[in-house]
Amino acid sequence: MEGLQPSDILIHIVNVLVLFLLLRAILIKPISRFLSARSERIANQLKDAETQKAAALELKAEYEQHIESYEKDGRDIIRDSQAKASQEAAAIVKEARSQAEQLIIDANVRISNEKAQAIAQARTEVALLATEIAARILKREVSVVDNKAVADDFFRQDETR
Repeated sequence: MEGLQPSDILIHIVNVLVLFLLLRAILIKPISRFLSARSERIANQLKDAETQKAAALELKAEYEQHIESYEKDGRDIIRDSQAKASQEAAAIVKEARSQAEQLIIDANVRISNEKAQAIAQARTEVALLATEIAARILKREVSVVDNKAVADDFFRQDETR
């Protein structure tokens, strides 16, 4: 039988060892280097991603802080504007009240003046009517001076009552 001879087995073992060494030299070392480089690249990319993530979180925190600051400034501006508007409204109301009071005072003065004029005019008219009535009763002429004296005397007596 042609079988396996120990020399054939030895040749096959040597061939397998040579093939292993050749494959190792040709394929395994470059593939190992490639895989190592790839692992390093992935590790570096993960490290960069972590760094970028941390930077992004920092920026996010900073932006949130800026937003809070701007919102606070906005609320302060609104509060200040409302306070200023309230002060201006109070000043306008105060000025309007002052003008209304002045108008009332002016109206009261005008009323008093018109009342005094009306009373004086009424006195004059009453005096003239009284003179006419007295003249008709007495059938004689009464002078203006007499008329004035009688009217003044009547009103003095009227005021003392």
